[in-house]
Amino acid sequence: MGLARLSCVASVLALTACATPEQKAYDMALADARTDPGLCQSIRYYPLLAEAWQKAHMGGDPDAQDASAPAPGTLPHIKVTASSAMPAVSFPPYSQRACRMTVQAGSHAPETGFLTVAYFMHNGKVDTSLVKWNSDTEVSEYYDELKTKIRNGVDMNNPTLKACMTHYPALQTNSPDPAVQQAAVSLRALLVRHCLADHAALKNLYSDMYFIHR
Repeated sequence: MGLARLSCVASVLALTACATPEQKAYDMALADARTDPGLCQSIRYYPLLAEAWQKAHMGGDPDAQDASAPAPGTLPHIKVTASSAMPAVSFPPYSQRACRMTVQAGSHAPETGFLTVAYFMHNGKVDTSLVKWNSDTEVSEYYDELKTKIRNGVDMNNPTLKACMTHYPALQTNSPDPAVQQAAVSLRALLVRHCLADHAALKNLYSDMYFIHR
């Protein structure tokens, strides 16, 4: 079951009667972030960044957190410096945009990292939309842990993994550039990992390195 089919999730398909005004504004911003050239500079997207930053610092697995917008007044104040757009990734039906930036949330120390928005299209509509914050420190620690997990092996017979990989099919790219190939599998892996966490199974075991080396 796609994430956009869950009630009141952060997706452009969630603009329903169950959504609060804050949720609707969040959903519209997430929808527009897919194509807006001002994504990395506009304060309109600070709620997306604040929510992603907050989930990244809640402990546990941020992929498994509820995707709905937080209650009003619960997000930290955000200050952004040195923001720049990373090259967009588009491998239909997948697309991803990222901003390299330094973020200060509330009284916390500034962090440098990446704000990422990712999308999966189905039948001409957005099926899944995600927003993530990954600090440089988190990325470094994540890949150190991932190398160990890959060496320990992955259960390819897990039915949840099979279902998620079926929902997000493999990407075919025409470019021989290894960087392009890695970007393609990384984008698919991000959505597969979120699917696994959404099903409360095998959290954080799968990523771009796994799909590259399988």
